[in-house]
Amino acid sequence: MQHTALAVRADIPFEQNPDVTALDAYATAPASHHHLRSGLDITIHQNGQALRILVVHLKAGCPDNLPHASRPACATLWQQFAALDDWVADRTQHHEAFAIMGDFNRHLTVHDPLFLTLLRIAPLDLATAGVASPCQGGSYFIDHIILGGAARAWKVPNSLRVIPLAEETGQNLSDHCPVSISLHLPSANQLPQP
Repeated sequence: MQHTALAVRADIPFEQNPDVTALDAYATAPASHHHLRSGLDITIHQNGQALRILVVHLKAGCPDNLPHASRPACATLWQQFAALDDWVADRTQHHEAFAIMGDFNRHLTVHDPLFLTLLRIAPLDLATAGVASPCQGGSYFIDHIILGGAARAWKVPNSLRVIPLAEETGQNLSDHCPVSISLHLPSANQLPQP
């Protein structure tokens, strides 16, 4: 079983929120059935700001098909995006800065029907939009970083980075290359007072 994880530098305070178990669309299936991963929900604190981060690893098998396609994987991914819709709605209602990141197993674009379900809830920044990955032959990303709330303004322009992993002795560290962006969280005392 694979799990989601997040590395947080030792000097950055954080708290772990309850996992988003709704992402396991097979939660009620028999124990012999392969369950899906829950989302790891963390809040980090820096410069008097809070950033809520959801780390996901979603269902494979529906990289660019329409969500209503007859493939069972697409139906499952649609269920998972319904759980993401709920999470984004909660963050938006509480005026939280947030990020959703990880392996979406989908070539998300700003026009993707699944991404549009999130976008109808709140303005979002899909950091990987319009850019091809230098890994796996220059195909579109399936790993994404989505920013919402105040976090959209914290993104450092043109900071998207992809780190190609060197193939050593025929073994890869991962079948995905790390994707990152930089955020600049302003100090809370630099913000305009209401």
